[in-house]
Amino acid sequence: MGQFEGNTVKLRMTKMILDRGRYDEAVHACKVIMYKKEEERIYLLTGKTELTEFSLDANYECTIPESGREIRCGGFIRERYWNKLGKVIVFQIKNGFYKNTVN
Repeated sequence: MGQFEGNTVKLRMTKMILDRGRYDEAVHACKVIMYKKEEERIYLLTGKTELTEFSLDANYECTIPESGREIRCGGFIRERYWNKLGKVIVFQIKNGFYKNTVN
């Protein structure tokens, strides 16, 4: 199993790019199915959250729990689609990982 695979992450919208877009304040729990370090992409299963809840015109923050701390990165949703595993979104990392200690 690769880095982060199987982890449950939190995905939160930080900025809506479109003037008339809908800002989503919810924090969505997703499961990492694949992390491609060289492409800076994280493939996530959305679980019960519908794909249309994730905007292609917004910036997001992804929080990944790891070894008693949280790793965060910023980015956007590059793709969203269905496959045999379920509802998948492809998170493109723009701002690299930074670490926060979990209290």
